[in-house]
Amino acid sequence: MSVVDRKAFTVVELMVAFLIFGVATTAIVNAFVLHQRTVGAQAMRIGLQQNLRAGMAVLPAELRALDAREGDILKMSPTSITIRALRQLAILCQAPVLGGASVTLTVRQTPFYGTLFDNTKDGVHVFYEGDESTRTDDAWVSGKLTSAPVTAKCSDGKPAYSVSASLTFGALPAVTGQIASGAPVWGHRQTTYGVLQDTDGRWYLGMKDSSAAMTPLVGPLVGSNGLTFTYYDGNGVVTTDSSRVARIGIAILGQTATLVRQANATPAYVVDSLSVAMTLRNNPRW
Repeated sequence: MSVVDRKAFTVVELMVAFLIFGVATTAIVNAFVLHQRTVGAQAMRIGLQQNLRAGMAVLPAELRALDAREGDILKMSPTSITIRALRQLAILCQAPVLGGASVTLTVRQTPFYGTLFDNTKDGVHVFYEGDESTRTDDAWVSGKLTSAPVTAKCSDGKPAYSVSASLTFGALPAVTGQIASGAPVWGHRQTTYGVLQDTDGRWYLGMKDSSAAMTPLVGPLVGSNGLTFTYYDGNGVVTTDSSRVARIGIAILGQTATLVRQANATPAYVVDSLSVAMTLRNNPRW
């Protein structure tokens, strides 16, 4: 067969082939890019939803343990709340001597729940039994810690922690025996939850523990209105009286940390919200 008779692609055929190859390659690349954008957007949405759920795990756990009647809500507004947050729970293992300016509280090391008492941050409530034959004088006596905890021994020889406190009895008689061995002691720390604008200019759900600076906890939020508290009394009516709060509504409106682009749309933040209403468990029945 001569060279002249050999079959080959013409220039036109080659150009058509390259054109088809280019179109197919462009379609594949576009499909891959679209897939990557979709996966990235979905990942950002999942991260946002997990962030919102984290906020709703923290706030109800803290707030539902409050007793509004006893003054556990120190300050409240639509965007922040300051509370006496439960941080310790312990059991007295010997009756404290009452009547002096300072009272020594000796609690068992086991069981002991929460962090160890911190006299620079924590206050305490001690159960006042009074007359054992009636519950009309039962009360929680509040106090401020005046010394750091030290190791000690219970009256039965078991390991204990000993801490000094200045207790406020009010009209209750400060007589030895009115607070019995076995009485519960719970420690609390002033804690604030609210909207915080961080150094990056974004808004977050922040937490302020005692005198420490507020730090970001959950976010970013959509703005200064990204966290809302609504306070209801026992009749379900919105109230501004902290001692009458029976239920708290919480709404968090968050957004993704970065702009999300889907398909050919303009990049934008994805926004989602989560809300819950919870009853204060330790409130007296209204």
